[in-house]
Amino acid sequence: MRGTLHPTHKMIITSRIDRIALTAGILEPLTTLPQIFLTYSSHSAAEVSIITWVGFDLGSIVFLTYGIRHRLWPLIFAQSLWLVVQTSMIVVYFTLPH
Repeated sequence: MRGTLHPTHKMIITSRIDRIALTAGILEPLTTLPQIFLTYSSHSAAEVSIITWVGFDLGSIVFLTYGIRHRLWPLIFAQSLWLVVQTSMIVVYFTLPH
């Protein structure tokens, strides 16, 4: 393991918890979509904290970089999806009045 906390072999999904974690990694970012839709459809970003969304993006970049560095595909996929939805919210924030 050379001093790291990740496995040195390819991840093989073999257990129920692996399937649950992979499913959560896909579904969890999608829970942000109603907030994006609500903000966009109301034509107001007054209640949105841009600091929060930028912080989420920065955190996702750290975890995505870690996942890429260690070739952890579930982490890469989940964090890429998070970046898409979080960045969408940031774009909506800057395109609407506050």
